[in-house]
Amino acid sequence: MSLSRHITRINATIDSHIHAWSSAPSLAPMAQILQSDRELLVERLLDLTAGRTPKNGAKHEAVRLFLINFALERMAERITPEHFTIFRDQQTVEVILEDSFGIQCRADHDCVLIPHQNEALKILIQCFFNQSRAEDEKDLLCFLHMFSRAKPKERPDQDRTMRLRSMIWFIYLAIEIVKTEPRVCAKGPEYFRGKFKQLLDCTIEGTLINEECRLPGFEGGKWEKTLFGWLQGEDRRRFALKLKRQFNMENRLEHVNRCLLADHRRSILEQVLAVFCK
Repeated sequence: MSLSRHITRINATIDSHIHAWSSAPSLAPMAQILQSDRELLVERLLDLTAGRTPKNGAKHEAVRLFLINFALERMAERITPEHFTIFRDQQTVEVILEDSFGIQCRADHDCVLIPHQNEALKILIQCFFNQSRAEDEKDLLCFLHMFSRAKPKERPDQDRTMRLRSMIWFIYLAIEIVKTEPRVCAKGPEYFRGKFKQLLDCTIEGTLINEECRLPGFEGGKWEKTLFGWLQGEDRRRFALKLKRQFNMENRLEHVNRCLLADHRRSILEQVLAVFCK
């Protein structure tokens, strides 16, 4: 296929998404981003499709996900403690985040210093939208309602909102593992998955930190100042148990739209390794 014809096909694909998103008022800002950044999009998609038509199977799906990611990354604002708040337990969440990440004192209010904002949002977008196309509009509306200044008028789907909040917790716990134990990078996703489960279980069982004496806790106490460590405690155990249930490590079938799926967990672990193991 000639280059000019390939560019024409790519532009047609972009136009298709612009038309679809423009027809839904809440998604219109995403269409505007594609329209205003068309030249850059064509250049990126030429590389992504590697000279093959976007209608060619997996390449077409890759283009669809790329366009979603491109638009949302430009619309998403900061991650805040509110995005971590699940089970209506705002006070417990805020205390855990303040202990783990620290706070910045300002004249009008104090704010939690949540790290790795750009990386976490990119991982969240990529891993949230790697599912079937049938759910795209509900997923997009939910994401925009949580992270965009141009909030949709429609009420967000509460199950998907819970899933997004749970994914944020999973992402930040995964980041803590790589930052605290860099050898995870060399050992790969399977070791990473096992380490995640081990640390979460130790947190819930109260064995991550030795609270009864001054002896070092699990693995010499190196996890005490991590997000896992701040999740430990009798007053936080119920929250940690609920969080583990949201992660759905056993791949339960109930609440299929509320909890994480195996694909979500796998994608997050792979992306955290790809982004933070450099």
